[in-house]
Amino acid sequence: MVTTEAVVALQDPKDVSIHQIESELSQIWLGVDGDEETGPRAVRAATFTLVVYESPDLAAQIAPSVERLAVQNPCRVIHLRPQNGLEDVPLSAQVAAYCPMQKRHQSNLICCEYITLTGSRAALERSLGLINALLIGDLPTYLWWQAQPNPDDVLLQGLIHLREQGGMRLLVDSATFPDPMLGLLAMYRLVQMNVPLADLNWGRLSTWQELTAEAFDPPDRRADLPKIDQVVIDYEKGNPAQALLFFGWLASRLNWVPQSYAVEYNDYEIHRIVCHSPAGQEIRAELAGLPVANIGAVAGDLLGLRLDSDQPDANCCTVLCSETTGCMRLEGGGKAQFCRVEQVTTLRDIPAETLLGQQIQRWGQQSRLFQESLAVTAAILHAASS
Repeated sequence: MVTTEAVVALQDPKDVSIHQIESELSQIWLGVDGDEETGPRAVRAATFTLVVYESPDLAAQIAPSVERLAVQNPCRVIHLRPQNGLEDVPLSAQVAAYCPMQKRHQSNLICCEYITLTGSRAALERSLGLINALLIGDLPTYLWWQAQPNPDDVLLQGLIHLREQGGMRLLVDSATFPDPMLGLLAMYRLVQMNVPLADLNWGRLSTWQELTAEAFDPPDRRADLPKIDQVVIDYEKGNPAQALLFFGWLASRLNWVPQSYAVEYNDYEIHRIVCHSPAGQEIRAELAGLPVANIGAVAGDLLGLRLDSDQPDANCCTVLCSETTGCMRLEGGGKAQFCRVEQVTTLRDIPAETLLGQQIQRWGQQSRLFQESLAVTAAILHAASS
């Protein structure tokens, strides 16, 4: 459930000298102590450092409210805001502190410190030492890269290596990638470079994955899993990342090996994938990007899924569909009465910063599953040139 608690600033963001950031942060906390009669006491606390890189190209599209992390996750936020243009603009800095409005009888406010660094890309690249000095001790450090990642990007590589031995954990959101297929391959390259990486878009698939797995809990249906040879996935036209990641997850669980991949661009955006099962059976998949009037918070949310088999005795037909679109398109073909059909309540309206908080709290629990699914997704994309 999305929290509705308000977040307030202890003071308005204040312009400060680059060399006086820490001292100016300390000044914020002077004189904010309260008591039970005058009000709650603001507590300076942090459980991690979050470095946020805001792409000038995606800022208007994402418009995150990183300050809302303070509601559940006290932290220090270092917000990097590069300016567009070729001019080498020196860095400027602002500091602030944000606190969630707690219940009336709460005695303390646990607050986030917020540092904003604005300037040219070149200035940010020169300031890696300053950014490193602002990271808090031995606490975990996360880098939310609000752009399509490029493993060769000097600033991205510099930030990742501020903490040795994988200490900087990278978070991206493939729902915002302007070139999703290229972005997914870039994510896989980073994983191959041993960069700890998580995709917020992966979190939006959890309900679909859970219901797909539950559909094969009955022993007779589980026994027929190897008979699946047809997969149809419908998604909102505009970004196929969720559909590709979901199929990568399914293929990785069933040990399917990608053989070919092709895309047809028309009214629908059709991705056709051919895989082979361990027994040599051919599996054909169609990922269909459908035009949708109301896209919602992000482009590319899953709309429906159908798993089926050409074998008449196979008990594996499964249809999952978003409750907002219904199942009519996927129930066609004359076998609907033999299919397991279920509507899915999706996570489409959960803000990115909420997914970010969830990911930080459970970091590592699904990293291996994500990496294995991403590896198959990358293999599918590479099959386009084979």
